[in-house]
Amino acid sequence: MNSSQRITNLDFIRGFAVLGILIINVISFGLPITALFNHSTYGAENLLDWVVIVISSVFFEYKMMGLFSMLFGVGLMIFLDNAKPKVKRPKLLSFWRNFLLLIFGIAHLSIWEGDILITYASCAFFIILFPQVQNNKITIFFITFLVFIDLLMINYVGSLYDASGNLILKEAWVVVASEGGSLNLGKFWFPGESEFGNMFLLLFALDGFLRAITLMVVGILLYKLNIIQGTKGLNFYKNLMFYGFGIGLPFSIYSIYLPISSEYSAAIAITSRFWQSLSVIPMVLGYVGLLTIMNIKLRESISTRLRACGKMAFTNYITQTLLGVFVLGGLFGIGTFSRSQLVLYIVVIWGLQIYWSKPILDKRRYGPLEWFWRKLTYLFV
Repeated sequence: MNSSQRITNLDFIRGFAVLGILIINVISFGLPITALFNHSTYGAENLLDWVVIVISSVFFEYKMMGLFSMLFGVGLMIFLDNAKPKVKRPKLLSFWRNFLLLIFGIAHLSIWEGDILITYASCAFFIILFPQVQNNKITIFFITFLVFIDLLMINYVGSLYDASGNLILKEAWVVVASEGGSLNLGKFWFPGESEFGNMFLLLFALDGFLRAITLMVVGILLYKLNIIQGTKGLNFYKNLMFYGFGIGLPFSIYSIYLPISSEYSAAIAITSRFWQSLSVIPMVLGYVGLLTIMNIKLRESISTRLRACGKMAFTNYITQTLLGVFVLGGLFGIGTFSRSQLVLYIVVIWGLQIYWSKPILDKRRYGPLEWFWRKLTYLFV
């Protein structure tokens, strides 16, 4: 398989991820943000809504962000490899490129509070500054260490809350930090609240950073082992799919079973995320296997459309936000649609992005935002 063919596998996976992430993000576009974490609060009106909740939680929540994070790590390595023969200081150029991404992220955050670009840029700075993580043995240790720290943190913080969402004041620092109610769960779990608790915001930021950088390092490892490029045999990817989903699905299923079985008790508000986090790496590996097989087996007319969505992932991601915020949240109003009704909106947006991505790339080499980012990247070169 030649270089251009290898890239198509990355584009195919990225295309699936950018379309799939809308399944999760649409909740915060069309419903109050609490619905993203406590599914029972908004948009869960009938059995069909709960089917949507279970499917999205098991197969898409954290997993699409995980795929994006993994591919971002791969993209970081490809950029550095391509820049080495062109510029004297490729790391500095990559640093500048990701500083621009940070600026894009800040602008994006001003429109929608679910931005992930700031996290990706921050993780990229770390990987550029500490290239040791690219060593295979160090990479494996780093992945293990980050997963352990992330899960330990989630489990510990989750143990601080009782069934009513009140802090269990066991330790001195909790007593001091909780003055004024700053550590309460807030709108993370309870409808009608106007603010997130500070503890949750801290946990959310750290957990997001640790998961993102861990998956980026996983992506770097898969790239160096020529796995993500799709160059291994078909049986390899079948085994990767089987073992990845076989290990990850039980954890993912339990992560949604736990809150439902406890009737969304606040005591498990954070600890249920522990099991979701535990499922991410194996599920992402399962998706790599599945999507690589699909890229090989699907008709070219179909796979080409999905690859085009992947090549324009930045443009499509931002477009999803703009349409979600201004159409769902602005034109129709937050809370107008249930989750099952939002599925129809998702299908419409998918149709638009599948429809417009290929014609744009038939005429131009890059999508609009990809072109703009590239122009700014090489502005001083």
